[in-house]
Amino acid sequence: MKNKLIVCCFLLVAFILLNGFQPKDKATQALEQVKQQFQNGMSTVVTSIEALEQVAINFQNTPYDIEVLQQAIINTRLDYKKIEYFHAYFDEESILQSINGAPIPKLEKYIPEVVTIQPSGLQVLDEIIFSDDPFQQKEEIIELVKKLKTNYQDVQRYQSAIKITHRHVFESIRQGFIRVFTLGLTGFDTPGSVNAIAEAKASLQGAYEAYKAYTPLVTEKSVGLAIVLDAHIESTLKYLNDHQDFETFDRLHFLKKFLDPQYQLFYELHKELSVEFTEEVNDLPTAVNYHSTSIFAADFLNAGYYANMDMSDPLMDDRIELGRLLFFDPILSSNNERACASCHQPEKAFTDGLVKSTATDFKGTVKRNSPTLVNSVYSDKYFWDLRENRLDKQMLHVIKNKHEFNTDYIQIIDKLKQSSVYDSLFMEAYPTLKNYTLSTHTISNALAAYVTSLTDFNSPFDQYVRGEIATIDPSVIRGFNLFMGKAVCGTCHFAPVFNGTVPPFYKESESEVLAVPMANDTINVMPDTDLGRHANQLPTDKADIYKHSFKTVTVRNAALTAPYMHNGVYNTLEEVVDFYNRGGGAGMGWKLAHQTLPFDNLELTTDEQADIVAFLESLTGDMSTFTVPDRLPIFENKPEWNDRVIGGQY
Repeated sequence: MKNKLIVCCFLLVAFILLNGFQPKDKATQALEQVKQQFQNGMSTVVTSIEALEQVAINFQNTPYDIEVLQQAIINTRLDYKKIEYFHAYFDEESILQSINGAPIPKLEKYIPEVVTIQPSGLQVLDEIIFSDDPFQQKEEIIELVKKLKTNYQDVQRYQSAIKITHRHVFESIRQGFIRVFTLGLTGFDTPGSVNAIAEAKASLQGAYEAYKAYTPLVTEKSVGLAIVLDAHIESTLKYLNDHQDFETFDRLHFLKKFLDPQYQLFYELHKELSVEFTEEVNDLPTAVNYHSTSIFAADFLNAGYYANMDMSDPLMDDRIELGRLLFFDPILSSNNERACASCHQPEKAFTDGLVKSTATDFKGTVKRNSPTLVNSVYSDKYFWDLRENRLDKQMLHVIKNKHEFNTDYIQIIDKLKQSSVYDSLFMEAYPTLKNYTLSTHTISNALAAYVTSLTDFNSPFDQYVRGEIATIDPSVIRGFNLFMGKAVCGTCHFAPVFNGTVPPFYKESESEVLAVPMANDTINVMPDTDLGRHANQLPTDKADIYKHSFKTVTVRNAALTAPYMHNGVYNTLEEVVDFYNRGGGAGMGWKLAHQTLPFDNLELTTDEQADIVAFLESLTGDMSTFTVPDRLPIFENKPEWNDRVIGGQY
C-alpha cells in the first residue's frame, strides 16, 4: 500500500511538472511579448524624461546649448511616440491633459464653475523649446519637464496594472494609424520642431514591433497575409526614410499607398486571428466604426453615435422620411411662411447663400450665417457658439428664437394635429408611444433623424482616395498636401470630415479664435463684436479663452456654401484662404487675446493658395441625392405651399 502511494505521488508530481513546462501557445506568447514591450517602452520614456530634465537644468546656466536641449526633447518625444498608441488608447483624457495635449488652455471638466487649465506636456515643451528665444522661458521649461516627469510616472503606475488583451492590441494599433495621419503628419503634434515625419516613423515602428510578436501565429494562420503585411511594413518605413521633408512630403500618396491599405490589412488580421470585436464585449456605441476599412470610407464614423440614435432601428427610415417632410414644411413657423429649408437649402449644401439668414417676419436677419447641415451631425456640440450638445434639442432653439420660428411646440402640435396624414405618419414612425406619437419628443427626434441622414463622403476626392476613380487634377493633390502640411489647415479641420471634431477618438469638437473682421477689408481692419462661445449662456463657457471663439465647421462642400465665416464676411474661397495666409486678424493688425491660429502668416504663394482652393472644390458632393418631397401633408386651404417647395422656394 505504501509503495502504491509513493508511485501515485510520483506520477502526480510528474504530471504537474510536465504540464507546467508545456510550451505556451503562440497567441499567449505574443501577448506576453507585447506587454513586455509596453513595459520596457514606458521605462525608456521615464529615462528620456529624466535626461531631458537634466539638460533643461543645465540649459539654465548654459543658454548656448540650445541644440542639446532641442535634441533632448526630440529624443523624449520619439521614445514616447513608439508606445503612444497604447497610452492614448487606455487613458485618452489623462494623456491629452498632462502628457501630449495641444498647447492651448482648456477648461476643467465636470465642475460647475470656470477653471482654466494651462497646457502642459510634450507638445507645449516642443513649442517653447523650438521658439525664437527659449532661454527667456528657461524656468518654465524646467517646471514643465518636472511636471511631465511626475505625470508620466503616474500614468506608468496606472497603465502597468492594466490587463491587456489581443483586442486591445489591434484596436490601439489601428487607432494609432488614424493618429499618425491626422495629428502626426499634419504637424499638429509638433508645433515647434515640425519633426512630424520622424515621429510618424517612430509611431509606426512601435505598432510594427507589437505586430512582430504575432508573426509566428499569423504565419501559421495565413502565410499570405503575413507576407503582404511584412512587405507593406518594409515599404512604409523605407518611404518615410526617403521622404523626410515636412513641406514636400506627399501625404496623399502616403495615405493611398501605405496607411489606408494597412488600416484595412490590420482589420483583416484582427479577423483572421479570431480576436473578438468590441461589440462582443461592450454594447456601447463608438464614434469610429471599427469595421470600416478606410479612413475615407462613407461609414468610417457612426452618425448614430453623435445623434444618440440606433440607425439600424427598423423604424429609422420612417422617422427620417417624417423628419424630411417636417424640414420642408413652413407649418413649423409662427407665420407659416418659413421652413427649416428656408435657411438650409439642399442645392446649396443646406445653406442659403446669404450673409446672414432672413428673419421669420422678413424684417432683418438672424444673428449669424447659416452653416451647412451636410455632415453636421459629426459633432458633440451644435450651433456656431456650441451652445447645444444634443442634436434633437437643437430644434428648440430655432422654434423659440423670435427671429427664426418664433413659436413653441404647443402651437406646432396643434397645427400638425389638423393633418390626418401627419397623424398617420407619426403613428407609423413611433408606434410604441401610443397616445404620445405626436409630441415634442417625436417632432424633434424625427427632425434629428433627418439631419443625421444628411451625410456625404462621395466627393471626387473621396472617390480618388478609395481608388474608385483613377485620376484627379494635380492641383487637387498639391492642395491637399498643402492643406494637411505647410498651410496647417488640417490641424483644425481634421480629416476625414475636415471639421473640428478631434481624432482619433472623434468625440470632442473644437472652437477657434480667428479674429474674424467685421468687414472684408485688409487695410482698415474692424473687429467683429460677436463674442461667440463666450456669450452662449452656458456658465461653464464664460471664460476669456472663448471670447470670439466659434465652432470649426466642415469645409466639405465649401464650394456651395458661400459666403463664409460665422458673419458671412467673405464671398469666395480665395478670400478665405487669403485671410488664413495673412495670419487671421492678428496678421492684419488686430491683436485679439487667445487667437488660436499658430502663425503670423503662412507665406503661401499665389499658386499654392489656388491649389488649396482646388482641393476644397474637390470635396463637393452630389446634392441631388438629397431630394425635396413631392408633396407636403398641408392644410387643404394652403395648396400654394406645395408649389413653393417643389419650385425650390422654401
